[in-house]
Amino acid sequence: MNDLPEPITTGRPGRGRWRTRLGLGLGGLAIGLLMAEVILWSSDLPQFPQPHSFPPQFMLVGRPDQQGWVHHVNKPSETIRFVYDGNPRGYFGPDNEVDHVTNSLGFRGDEFPLREKADGSIEAVSEKPAETVRVVFLGDSVTFGEGVKQKDTFVEQAAARLRETWKPEGRRLEVYNLGVGGHNTGDAAWTWQRYGHQLEPDVIVLGFVLNDAEPGLFRVDPVSGGPTRVPRKIEAVRSRLTGPPIGTLYHSRLARLFWQYRSSEELTNATLAHYRRSLDPAGRGWQSCLESITALRATGPPLVVVIFPLMYRLQDHPFQDVHRRLVAVCDPAHVVDLAGAFGKHGDERQLWVHPADPHPNESAHAIAGRRIATSLAGILSPASPGK
Repeated sequence: MNDLPEPITTGRPGRGRWRTRLGLGLGGLAIGLLMAEVILWSSDLPQFPQPHSFPPQFMLVGRPDQQGWVHHVNKPSETIRFVYDGNPRGYFGPDNEVDHVTNSLGFRGDEFPLREKADGSIEAVSEKPAETVRVVFLGDSVTFGEGVKQKDTFVEQAAARLRETWKPEGRRLEVYNLGVGGHNTGDAAWTWQRYGHQLEPDVIVLGFVLNDAEPGLFRVDPVSGGPTRVPRKIEAVRSRLTGPPIGTLYHSRLARLFWQYRSSEELTNATLAHYRRSLDPAGRGWQSCLESITALRATGPPLVVVIFPLMYRLQDHPFQDVHRRLVAVCDPAHVVDLAGAFGKHGDERQLWVHPADPHPNESAHAIAGRRIATSLAGILSPASPGK
């Protein structure tokens, strides 16, 4: 009853089933990739945001120094309009624009009680009013408030908070924003010598960004003999890694998305490495920062140093050692370090002006304004107005 022959099989057991499963898996993968392509195409993703427009922004001042560097300020009496390729937060104007209006000296805000004499020097046009507290802000494009409306800059935010606090006391506050895009700490010290000290401030606030260890922005060209803008080494890398990729492969939206992810990581790493080199403790850039801060501390009024972190990897900021070095050369009681405050807000891109512009946006300026107002309130006690 049980003597039926065994079935005859050829080949390895299960090979047909394995091939079937492989075919189904590859087919499913192909369908998934095709669906992903369709979704990306229909959503017009990934996007490659472009930098804002670059209108004429600066005016050169004075003669070159012994090394050929030329100082600059913002163009005077100008509306410097930046136009972006989108309006992701609904913050910009109807044409995706932000206007930066300068006074007759080239600084943001209302007219200063200063004027330029015939010989090119600066003088005060009137005496400082009695019982008036004055604060001078020095710094670069972050202090200037690039990409942010004037009322939203940390200078105006801090001033508004102090004025509200002092309203019952009737104290009068004047703030002057001497921030200029492209300035380093040496430029800030020059701005103080040429303009700031004429205002007789009670406090100096220096906005320090970690790119302040870079050299100046304009230098005499050895060939033409005229001034020329000195490009930052990181700019070419940024240009290469932020635009859309080129090549037949990148007709695929999935390939473009993968390239964008990889290039974003590469740009972040390159940016951090660039500034790590410029902030070498033994390097000339860092030593110049220390010399300028020391000079500003010796001018008389208290110096408040506001440390703005690079707007990358804020939750685990890789330049904490640099911040500590900076605190060591300042009065620790007069340092406002914003790395921790910014790091609490998760993805740092939420604090960018635009996906292609990592300057602090209005939310970041509001955070800075609150912290700075608290620091200034402690220094400018009611017993010390108008000193």
